[in-house]
Amino acid sequence: MKIISPKNKQPFQRDITDNATIALKGIIENGNKALRIIATPINGGVAFEKKVTSTTNDFLTYIRLEKGLYEIKISNNQENASIIVAVGDIYTIIGHSFTGGWGSNYCTDERVIITASCFNKDMTNPDFYKNTGFISMKDFSEHTATDFQNVDDEIVFWQKRGIWGKLGDILAKNNDCPVAFINAGFGGSTLQQWELSAKNQPFAGTFVDSSRRMPIIKFLNVLKYIVPQTGIKAVLSIHGDNDVDLTNSADVIAQHYRVIIDTARKESGISNLQFIVAPSVTNFENRKFIIDGTLLAIEQNPNTLKGPDIYKYGNEYRLEDKIHLNLEGEKKAAEDFAELLVHSANEPFTLYRDVKMPIVREKKSLLEMIFLFILAPIIFIALLSTFLSTFTKKVEASD
Repeated sequence: MKIISPKNKQPFQRDITDNATIALKGIIENGNKALRIIATPINGGVAFEKKVTSTTNDFLTYIRLEKGLYEIKISNNQENASIIVAVGDIYTIIGHSFTGGWGSNYCTDERVIITASCFNKDMTNPDFYKNTGFISMKDFSEHTATDFQNVDDEIVFWQKRGIWGKLGDILAKNNDCPVAFINAGFGGSTLQQWELSAKNQPFAGTFVDSSRRMPIIKFLNVLKYIVPQTGIKAVLSIHGDNDVDLTNSADVIAQHYRVIIDTARKESGISNLQFIVAPSVTNFENRKFIIDGTLLAIEQNPNTLKGPDIYKYGNEYRLEDKIHLNLEGEKKAAEDFAELLVHSANEPFTLYRDVKMPIVREKKSLLEMIFLFILAPIIFIALLSTFLSTFTKKVEASD
């Protein structure tokens, strides 16, 4: 028996009732077509069991699970297969270098899930997004990650640095459910480049290749090829620092955000996709247009909320360059994001909303069939006896 989907450790976005509908697809290789499906909680969640009979060796059925981390086992009379799935909240990350790194060394909760692929080997290739696996962030290493180019830059750095491992631990604990991150950030990029690539317009650049629609292409591919498998709660954005020398207009900054947000919603088909935008710039007193433009974008775009005020972080939270966040700065950003995301109640994008019933039919057990076979005549005789007794009494009364 093979389970084709979901993938192992695949996350699913919970809905506002804390549940997610999961499609189980697979192939029966040996044995009969009577399947038993058992979802056993690993961390949180509620046990679930279902029996179905497939009409062919290719099976498809749906189950609905409450938030939690589960092992799902599917078996028949000869074989079985199992996977782990997570029902919780899923966030996509976009922005400049502040979004880089996982900080996986600081993540201890197995319920914090990430994509195994870094996507950087070829971020324009849809196959890397379609085929990526999922892993617990605490297990992130050169042995579990895929599609990376450089161990030092994309593994060691991502283990040591990043906001998201710290944030994941806080959210998993306080929301009591799994949390997943899909990183579509692009270090060194500007809001201007994100807008131009959204419009598919060329611009000069060394490592940001506009001919391949960088830098927004990674974000759009995540929305097109991963989110339809998982669902999504919101997009977490950190931008602004790299645009200080490109404009002094708040309206231009707001326009950058508007085009990015509109393009993401249009090309993904998720019209209510939520964005949480963190205003970020150093020496903000002299660069107020970055903050004003970010706040204007938040005001102008529906379903867009203000994230942490990273521009207010002092030098004690930054590296020697007085720009990038140090470990304390990343910890503070994680805590500040968590204040907004713990128990947040926006309507997320979830999967299988229109599913009415499974393609496979339910099958009663042999014991249930025997019981019904014996019980049905008894009930019929009892009802007939009652009817005859009542009828006889009425006839006697009329005489």
